Amino acid sequence: MNQNPALDYLSASRLKSFLSCRLKFYYEKVLKLPAPSSPNLQIGKAVHAGLEALHKAQWEGQPHDTDTVLKAYEDAYTSLEAEDPVDYGNKDRESCLETGKRTLRAFLESDLVNDPRPIRGVEVTLRREDDELPIPLLGVVDLVRENTAIDFKTVGATPDLKEEAWSHELQMICYFLLLADATGELPAPAELVYLVKTKTPKVIRHQLPTIDLIQMERFRRLVDVYVDANQRQEYYPSPGMHCRWCEFRSRCRAWGQKSNAA
Repeated sequence: MNQNPALDYLSASRLKSFLSCRLKFYYEKVLKLPAPSSPNLQIGKAVHAGLEALHKAQWEGQPHDTDTVLKAYEDAYTSLEAEDPVDYGNKDRESCLETGKRTLRAFLESDLVNDPRPIRGVEVTLRREDDELPIPLLGVVDLVRENTAIDFKTVGATPDLKEEAWSHELQMICYFLLLADATGELPAPAELVYLVKTKTPKVIRHQLPTIDLIQMERFRRLVDVYVDANQRQEYYPSPGMHCRWCEFRSRCRAWGQKSNAA
């Protein structure tokens, strides 16, 4: 019997999905069932591609003017759309495309575009394998400046920064462990940069607190729960408000029927 693919490696997105709803995790990460892309997800992915083009150009000393970055964004938007059709619903494609452009322009006009800290990596894939965790840890860091992991978030409203450290704790711990392993240095506190897609876009930089021992111990215990449950294939739904926007809600409603047994 093949090993459960969920145990090939651990990532922040896998752990967060598992903790949110085990059955959705099963459909999404184990069975890898396709799901339609949303306009917000499409914009976010394309904006990330524009930022990646910007920072790679800065890193390599290449041109990175506004037109170059926006072209990278538009090319990515079209390419992603061809790979994974978007369910626009009652939204208009052109208005979605323009939202991303406005958001990128706001970043290009902000002080963050001239951050003096040297770039050490862009869209860096890191992997850690050691005795501290039962399975390999994998992660992709949007940007590394000096020894700081920076993650970009495209959001529809101004975030409550008091809640952000808790909301993104798993991701930041993963980045901490991955950077420490890759560099042999103690990473600086991670940063989140929010690109707020309001009519007048905003860019908010948020430095997170240093990871402490309590957080690390909690993380290791959660990893043990993840590994044990996937070894046992313990998947079940977690009904709640999040079901309203879950792409697998129809499957979850039918969960337990003989025809849906795996």
